Amino acid sequence: MRHTNQTLKQNLTTALFLWGICFLVSVAVLFFLFSNSIESYIIEMVRSDNFNQTTLSTTLGWIAVFILTLLLITAKGLHHSLNRQLIEPVEALRHAIESQSPEADIQRLINSLPYETSRILSAHDQLQSSHDNLKGRMFDMMELLPACIWWSDNVRTYGDISSKAESVLHLPAHTFKEQPLWAWTNSKSLQSSNLRQLQQAIDNKQESIGFAYQVQTGETMHWYGESLIICYNSAGKIDTIYGTINDISTRKNRQIDQDKQLELTHRMDTTATLVGGIAHEFNNALAGMNGNVFLIKQSTADKETLQRIARIEHLIERTAFMIDRMLAFARKSRTVDEPIDLAKFCNSLQSTILQSLAPRAQFNLLLDDNLSIDDAHHPVIRGDQKKLQEVILQLILNANDAIEHVAKPRINMALKNYKADELFLRKYPQVSSRHLIHIQLYDNGAGVPEALQQRIFEPFFTTRRIGEGTGLGLSMVYGYIKQMGGIIDLQSSSGDGTTFHIYLPRITAPQEFKQKTSLLHGHGETIMVVDDDLVFRESTCEVLTRMGYNTIGAGSGKAAIELFTQHHDKVQLILMDILMPGMTGIQSSRRIRQIKPDTPMIYLTAYDRTQPLEPEVYEDHCELINKPFRISALSHAIQKVLTQSVKH
Repeated sequence: MRHTNQTLKQNLTTALFLWGICFLVSVAVLFFLFSNSIESYIIEMVRSDNFNQTTLSTTLGWIAVFILTLLLITAKGLHHSLNRQLIEPVEALRHAIESQSPEADIQRLINSLPYETSRILSAHDQLQSSHDNLKGRMFDMMELLPACIWWSDNVRTYGDISSKAESVLHLPAHTFKEQPLWAWTNSKSLQSSNLRQLQQAIDNKQESIGFAYQVQTGETMHWYGESLIICYNSAGKIDTIYGTINDISTRKNRQIDQDKQLELTHRMDTTATLVGGIAHEFNNALAGMNGNVFLIKQSTADKETLQRIARIEHLIERTAFMIDRMLAFARKSRTVDEPIDLAKFCNSLQSTILQSLAPRAQFNLLLDDNLSIDDAHHPVIRGDQKKLQEVILQLILNANDAIEHVAKPRINMALKNYKADELFLRKYPQVSSRHLIHIQLYDNGAGVPEALQQRIFEPFFTTRRIGEGTGLGLSMVYGYIKQMGGIIDLQSSSGDGTTFHIYLPRITAPQEFKQKTSLLHGHGETIMVVDDDLVFRESTCEVLTRMGYNTIGAGSGKAAIELFTQHHDKVQLILMDILMPGMTGIQSSRRIRQIKPDTPMIYLTAYDRTQPLEPEVYEDHCELINKPFRISALSHAIQKVLTQSVKH
């Protein structure tokens, strides 16, 4: 500990004692000089009434001036003593430190200071030493953290950086020392931008600031997140800046992927709305064509005419199949919902798949060991088996085209149970269950370029030559998987093959469904046909008449209410189109059932947009049929509803 023999208190006490003695001596001398005069004045004042007051006042005034002068001299002496004992040594020490004088001169000046000042300097030195030790040990402690830590005391260069720089920033730690801030990024624009933001934060006296930026390291682009703590001294100047750098590439890339996925979902949903509306109009037209073709077929026996009718029916079915794919993409197609055992389904489908592959192609079906049908991991989903088969075969067809020019072509199909974690659910929020079946379909073909991966599920987008495809295959796959409550994702790169990942919700409640296809006739029942499409309405009424029914046609929901009010005692069934301008079919049926609550209904729609919004569609004595429909399917639906109504 630095100190001197004399303390500041001792020096001040000595100075006060000496100047006090001088003051007392001065007062005594003054009293001695003027005591006789004062005594004479007092005696004269007592003896005589004519006392010279002017002389006495003058004498006392000089005494006061003399005493005041002594006090001023004493104060000046104290000031001189304090200045010599404390201020001058401290100023000399500060000047020596600023001018970087030799250590011996600085030590001599320190030794000349009073004891209290030496203690203050000693305490400052201890705090500075503790600060330096803490700064040195801080990096040792920070080595345990995954982040890279650095500090700077001049806002220009790095003072030091932790050894994590090598693993986080991919550069040796020793290369940072005394280097300009952010010079390691090799980007002058980034460096200039960060320095400008840092200076603005300092000007605003901010205590912290954060950055996020990209840095190219070799062929890899890294995202970094950096947080700075700005420390100021008592004068408001920068003391030290501490920085923490983290590699946030994984989180940032995940966020970018989620943003891309969300953008893709929005784009596909918008396209689906457009496609669904177009398909609705086409299906209305096909339904009218189908009815008229049926009537022509019933009224002729000419073989050539029947052949032409058969060709028209084939074209109608082909067009309906394409529209069904469009509706599948729009997730508005009508499906036969039934349990499907995927293990059995894939095994039975294997022979069909092999027939569709190129002769040289190798196909492997890989089933996980825990897909036994005897345990709780039974791989059952709910869906339309026919449409699911179309999905798998469409993906196989695409894979088969991709491996056409591969020396050893191979396609693998794997099936296993999968339980979604929180990360998966955040990436795919639209998935309807945690318990999923994961289908992977891999080919070792040329792969899909990254620029095309965001478009392959769009309707009418195709990379095939003109005439080789409609561009509806993968859009149908996408839409139907979505309609089942699942998701489909693509993993591919040019030259490394392609893997489609399909995740479908798993269930454990198998049921059986049966479907009848024969044509059933009526027995004079009256059916009201409500549809705004004149061609469809008239042809349907004529078809029903040929099948043995009486018909009443209505061109709108409002007209249907008026006609039903007139003929409610005769109408036994209503065929109601759901989508009509003005009053919809659902609104009209509600008004009709206010007149006669148990009126049977068969709802008609070019696509099923009622699920799950309109509960009337699923009430008793109701059926739902999608346009275009087979006449046999309509006949079965009519008989089913009429039979239920009679039993009720």
